[in-house]
Amino acid sequence: MYLSHPNNKLHQFFSLKPYQGADPAAASFLFFGLDANYDPEIGDKACFSEVVSYLEDGVLYWKERGFHHPFRHPEYRGDGAYYHRRFAKIGFTKEHAELVSFVELVDVPTYGRSKLTIGDLNPSHIARLSDWVLKGKAAYIFIPSSVSRLLRKTQQFSWLPDKPIGRDGSLPVLFRSDHKVVYMPYHFSYYGNKDIELQLQDIGKLIS
Repeated sequence: MYLSHPNNKLHQFFSLKPYQGADPAAASFLFFGLDANYDPEIGDKACFSEVVSYLEDGVLYWKERGFHHPFRHPEYRGDGAYYHRRFAKIGFTKEHAELVSFVELVDVPTYGRSKLTIGDLNPSHIARLSDWVLKGKAAYIFIPSSVSRLLRKTQQFSWLPDKPIGRDGSLPVLFRSDHKVVYMPYHFSYYGNKDIELQLQDIGKLIS
């Protein structure tokens, strides 16, 4: 289950754009997560104006601020900062803003700790995720194991294998075609595994 965020403005943004960053249908890099989690009182914090600017236009935000997400703002302190600090090590710059999209299994903002089950997933959103992966322009899709375990239980993603079919350096491969590769990296907020640093480097090598 998950806790739906109490802030109505966040819900308004996600109802229009159930993703963060660039349009997932046009992005080259898709990074999957479980849910978009925010502090329950973020609407009362100074950083909320940054979150609003980002959700209005994530590409423009990156180009203007020079960093990819409001959780990378120098004044932000809270959940998500560690994930996005690690993500920044990949090496994307503001010139790549239109290439990078973040998508989640849950299409509404959340707060607190989530423990998702198949019953928490919105079928129409899962169908949308499938279209973004299979019909969109993404060449590189990153689905951590915690996400792939749930996705595999849906009809649209039943093609995902239980185990990697190969590796590209440190990155386990779940699917490969002439135009797309689906990787299963560690979640970027995962502690205690030095292989994550290698994976960040290998993802960076995919940037053309």
